[in-house]
Amino acid sequence: MRPVKAGRGHPVRAASAPRTVAGRIGTALFMLFIGLLFSGLGAGGGVALADGLKYSTRMSGTPGLLKIDTCITTGSGKQRHTDCYGFFRSDDHRVTDSFASIGESYDKGTVLPVQRDAGGHCYLVGVAPTAGRLAGLCACAVALVAGLTSLCGAFSTVAPRLGSRIGAALWSPEAGRVLGRLLRACGIGFALFAVTGVIGWLAMP
Repeated sequence: MRPVKAGRGHPVRAASAPRTVAGRIGTALFMLFIGLLFSGLGAGGGVALADGLKYSTRMSGTPGLLKIDTCITTGSGKQRHTDCYGFFRSDDHRVTDSFASIGESYDKGTVLPVQRDAGGHCYLVGVAPTAGRLAGLCACAVALVAGLTSLCGAFSTVAPRLGSRIGAALWSPEAGRVLGRLLRACGIGFALFAVTGVIGWLAMP
């Protein structure tokens, strides 16, 4: 980008933001859409994965075995989803459920170590599902940061001067370093947990 002269001969760079009103509005709407999309995916996915994590680590729910009896597939395309149902018996034999469910596809007769919640839904336990959810949480954290950054960018595009002032008041080099370390940690964590999860799934019978 070509530098231009401004005030007392100090060189500054020409603004990269769209100069026309229509350009600013278009850019802001696009960044708003991306921000809302990634923020929603990051926050919503993180909550769902964290909820499942407490079951795959046996911190909540009832431990037991689920024997698959039948599987039902609904929807089509990206909305296609399979749920399997079967007989659940807790490890202490005090709880049984003849129509317990799990959100995966398995062959009839498969016996799975699971954790059952109060509603009768079961979650796989062990290294593979736990590592997979942890990898997902790392990805959700990155998506959330990207979404929030895009939302801030949309605001700054519409009101650049006010956005710059707010950014200068809320942001600092130290905050940037902390965020950078967090994103690097999430990237490393995603890679490690993803590899662990894949190995765990391959090791499962």
